[in-house]
Amino acid sequence: MTVVIDTNVVAYLLLGTERFVDESRCFMEAVEHGLAPALWEAELANVLWMAIRQGVMPPEEGPKRLALANRLRIHSVPSRTLWNGALVRAVRSGVAVYDTLFVELAVRERLPLATFDRQVLKAFPDVASRPGTLMARQGGFG
Repeated sequence: MTVVIDTNVVAYLLLGTERFVDESRCFMEAVEHGLAPALWEAELANVLWMAIRQGVMPPEEGPKRLALANRLRIHSVPSRTLWNGALVRAVRSGVAVYDTLFVELAVRERLPLATFDRQVLKAFPDVASRPGTLMARQGGFG
């Protein structure tokens, strides 16, 4: 499966977030080729930093989780190539540019966007779906 992957899918997987980890794991195992705006790298590092800061995981675990993320099949696309369209989508939808960068990439590449972000799912239902929904469409998750 080729898809655009929101940072939250990877973050929930790496943090083992109870409500989302199984869905994220199954989904990422099915991804053959993932795309994301390059922003996802900084977003993920920030999520891990916050987890360390809040005592969710020890500091030495952060680099290990980044190494796991690095092994995922996610190609980073320069955000600068997406920012004009993302800004227009953000203004029209009221969804932050950080999130519409993923939508813009999905639209340009004619790919689905996997996300858990409720606001993105609501504002862009023709583009964005939960990972489990995408798996069900592929016949791999129920």
